[in-house]
Amino acid sequence: MVVEASAHCCAHFGYSNSTRAMDIFNIKVWFGNEVYDVGECDSEHISLITLIRATTDELNGQNEVPNDDCIVWVQLPWSGERVQVNSDIELLDHFRVFEDHGLDTIMFELENVYVPNPLGDEEPEVLAQDGGYQPLGWHDLEAEMLNYDGDSEKDDDKDDDEGEGSEGSEAGEGEDNYGQVPIVDEDAEDGNDGNDGSDRNDGNDGSDRNDGNDRNEENDGNDDIIKECMSLFEGYQSKSDDEYFSDSELEPDKVKIAKLMKGNPFKKMVGGEIKFHVGQTFDNAVQMREIFREYAIQQGVVLHRVKNDNVRQTYKCLGDGCRWRAHGSRMIDRMTFMIKTLVDEHECHRVYNNKEAKVKWIASKFENLVKANPSIDIKVLGDLLRENYRVSVDVQRFYNAKKKALAGLAKDHAKCFGLLRRYAYMVNQTNPRSAVHICTQDPQPTFQRMFLSFEAQKLGFLEGCRPFIGVDGCHLKGPFGGVLLSAVALDANSGLFPLAVCICEKENQVSWEWFLNNLKIHLKYPSSRNLTFMSDRQKGVIQALELHFPFAKRRYCARHIFANFRLLYKGEHYKKLFWRATRSCNEFDFNEAMNEIGAIDPAAKSWLQNIKTEHWSRFDYDPIVRCDHVTNNMTEAFNSMLGSHRAKSYLELLEFIRRMVMRKFQERKDECERWNSILPPRVNAKIMKNSKESRLFTIIAAGNGEYELLGPTGGYGVKLREYSCQCGYWQISGIPCSHAMAAISHYCGKSVMQKITDFVHQSLSKSAYLQTYRGMIHPLPDQKRWPEVPACVMTEGQMEHLIPPPRTIQPGRPKTQRKREPDEPPKGGRSGTVVCKLCLQPGHNKRTCKKKKSTETTQPSSSQTETTQPPSSQPATTQPSSSQPSTTQSQPHSQVIN
Repeated sequence: MVVEASAHCCAHFGYSNSTRAMDIFNIKVWFGNEVYDVGECDSEHISLITLIRATTDELNGQNEVPNDDCIVWVQLPWSGERVQVNSDIELLDHFRVFEDHGLDTIMFELENVYVPNPLGDEEPEVLAQDGGYQPLGWHDLEAEMLNYDGDSEKDDDKDDDEGEGSEGSEAGEGEDNYGQVPIVDEDAEDGNDGNDGSDRNDGNDGSDRNDGNDRNEENDGNDDIIKECMSLFEGYQSKSDDEYFSDSELEPDKVKIAKLMKGNPFKKMVGGEIKFHVGQTFDNAVQMREIFREYAIQQGVVLHRVKNDNVRQTYKCLGDGCRWRAHGSRMIDRMTFMIKTLVDEHECHRVYNNKEAKVKWIASKFENLVKANPSIDIKVLGDLLRENYRVSVDVQRFYNAKKKALAGLAKDHAKCFGLLRRYAYMVNQTNPRSAVHICTQDPQPTFQRMFLSFEAQKLGFLEGCRPFIGVDGCHLKGPFGGVLLSAVALDANSGLFPLAVCICEKENQVSWEWFLNNLKIHLKYPSSRNLTFMSDRQKGVIQALELHFPFAKRRYCARHIFANFRLLYKGEHYKKLFWRATRSCNEFDFNEAMNEIGAIDPAAKSWLQNIKTEHWSRFDYDPIVRCDHVTNNMTEAFNSMLGSHRAKSYLELLEFIRRMVMRKFQERKDECERWNSILPPRVNAKIMKNSKESRLFTIIAAGNGEYELLGPTGGYGVKLREYSCQCGYWQISGIPCSHAMAAISHYCGKSVMQKITDFVHQSLSKSAYLQTYRGMIHPLPDQKRWPEVPACVMTEGQMEHLIPPPRTIQPGRPKTQRKREPDEPPKGGRSGTVVCKLCLQPGHNKRTCKKKKSTETTQPSSSQTETTQPPSSQPATTQPSSSQPSTTQSQPHSQVIN
C-alpha cells in the first residue's frame, strides 16, 4: 500500500523570525490499482496515528487503529531510497525536508494494514437440496461416455494394448497382455498402429450406454463405488501428477492420447551412464538426437543415421560386424518419440577420435568453465576432454568451441543490464537507506556507472572504524570491460571493511568525481571531524578528492612513489633509505635518512622533497587517525579477493561482493565472542611484541608518569598521561611502542595486562570492533522473484531495462599476463633457486657458468678428450673475526635507576 500526499499551497514554505509558514497536504492512498482520497492535513499536526487511522477509514470505513504493528515508509525521490518512519518527529522532519526541496508529492507505504472483505459479515448462501440443488455424483457424463469407472494401472495398460495391438483383437475379449512389448513395423507411426482400437471407442454402443437415466440412477446407488470414493477422500495425501489423475475433464480424443502416452521417459543412470530399452520415450526429436549423440561419445562408437527426420530415427553402428541397432518413431501426439526396436550389443572396438564430438557439443560441456575463466588455455580443455570423456579432437575444434562459449558469455552479460534497476529496487526494499545509484548515457538508456553501498557499511564506518579510507580501482575482465572503483576502511583488528563500490566505464577524473560525490552524499561525513584518504597519484583521483573532500588529509601509496623513484635512481641502497624515510615516526629519523640519500645523490633528495611529507612519511601523518599505513595494500587485497569474479557479469560481481560482506559481518561477530583477550588479536600481538622488545631498555623514572628510556638506539622520553613517546610511534598508531611498554610495566607493576587497555586508543578496542559490525546486510530473494520496478519509483521518461554499453575491443591478440614494472622479477622463474655446482653461486647452473667458460678459454683446445676440471681453489668459507665473541651472550634485562 502506498500513500501519496500532494501539496496544495500558493505561498512558498520558508522561515521567519516569529512564525513559520504552514502547508496543507492532500493525503491520498494508492491501494491495489485504485487511488483513494483520504483528506487534507497540515504539516504541523500530522502524526502516525492520524495517518494510519485516516487510511483505514477510507479503505474499510472503520475509523480504528489496527491492533497489529503498522510499518510506515516514505519514498525519497531525489535519492531513490525508502526510509522507515518510526516516530512522529521523524514524520514531521520528512515533511519539512520535502518542503525544503520544493516538492509537491510525498509517497508513503504502509505495511500490516488489514483490509476486510467489502461484503462485510454476510453469511454465505447455503444451497439446499430441497430447493432443487442436486450434488454432483462420482460419474459425470464424459466418464459414462468412455465407460470409465476409475483410474488404475491395469486399465492404462489395457488401453495401451488396444491402441497398439493387432487388428484381430476385440475390445471385450479380456486378454491379459500386461507387460508385453508389441511388435511394431519400424516404418509405421504410432498413430496408425491403433486405428482399430480408436474406432472401437467411437462406436454406437458407447453412446447407447450414456442414453437413459436408469443407468445413471444405478451408478448413483452403487455402494462399492461410494465406499471406494470415500476411502480415497479420507486417506488422500499429496501425490504425483499422474496418480489420482482424472480424464473426465478432457475431450474423448485427448483422453485416448493421454492413456497412450503413458510410457517410460528417458532418465540417465547413476553416474551419467546412458542405457536404452524398448518403450523408452523422449520429449521430441531433438532430445532423442542429442541423447544418441551423447551415447555414441560415451561408448566410443560411430553411429550411422539410417533414418533421421521428424517422424522416425534409425541408428546403426558402423563397427565391423557390430549388430547394434536402434529405431524410434513419433507417437500419436506427433511430438513424443519412443524406441520401438533395439539390439543393444556392441561387438566393435572403441573409437577415440570421435566425429560426434562436434564444436557445439564441446562448447556445451565446457561452457561454464570457459565463462568462469575466459583466459583458460585450450590445452586444459583438451586434457579435461580426454580425462572425462576419453575423446581426442583436433586443436581447431577446441578454438571454435571456446569462441562459441565466449559468444554465449557476452549474451549472458548483456542480459544482466535489463535486471540492474530491479536489483537496485530490491536492495532498497530489503536494506532501507542503502545507496544504489545508476547513471546512464546517450543513447538513453545506456548503462554508464553504478554505485552501491549499504546502510550497515555506512553505520559501521561512522561508529566503529578509524577515519581512514583507501580508494583504488581494478579492471574488469568481462566482455564489456569497465573498472571497479572501491573504498575500503579498516576495523579495530586491522581487517578489511569494504565501504562502497562503483562500476564505471574507465578510471578517469569524471568517474572518480561521480564515485566520490555519491560517497559524500551517502556518508554525510561532518567536515569538523578528521578524515584521511589513501590513494595513488594518477588518473584524476587527487583532483576528485580536492573537490568533494577538501577538508580531508591525503596520503599517497609509498609503493607507487618508490616505483617512480627507482626509475631514475636505481640501487639497493636507495631502496633501503627510501623505506626508512617513509616509515620514520619522528622528524629526526626522517631527516637523517634524507641526508644519507642526499649524500649519495642530491638530485634524488630533491626529487623526494618535491612531495610534501604529509603525503608519504609517518612522522607528518595526522595523529588523530591512529593509522600508520604507508601503502594502499588494503585496497589491493580487496581487489585480489574478487579473483575470477572480475570476469563475471556486473550483476554477479555486485552480488558476490554483497554476499561476501554480509557473510563477513556475521562471521566477525561470532569471532569476536571467542576472543580470549580484551583487545583485538592483532592489537594484542603488537603489544606483546613491543613488550618483549622493552626488556632491553634501562628505565629512569622522572615522576608524574614521565620516564626516560635508554637503549641501543639512544634515549627516548615517555609521558604516560599524554600518551606520547619521543619516537612518535605511539601517537601515530595508537598502540604503545616498546619504550612506552617499558614505562607502563614500571608504572602498573604486575597488573600491567589488566590496565593495558587504558593506554590503547579507543578506536582499537573490542567495543569499537563490535560497534563496527553491529548492523547487518539483509539477504535478497532469488533473481526469479524480483518484481518489476513500480512506475511511481522511477522518474518520468525512465525505462526499466538498460542498454548494454558499447564494447571496446583492443586491436591485436589479448594479453594474458599483467604488465610488470621494470625491476619486477618474472612470475614463476627459477632465478635464485638454482645453485651452480662449480662456483656454488645461485642464479645459474654449471652449463651456463661463466667461470667454466673462462677456464675453457685458458686451457689448450688441442686435446678434445680432456674434460674441464673444476678449479682447484675452492672458495674460502667465511671465518668469524677475532673481535666477535665466540659464545652467544645473554640479553640483558631491563634495568631501573632510581
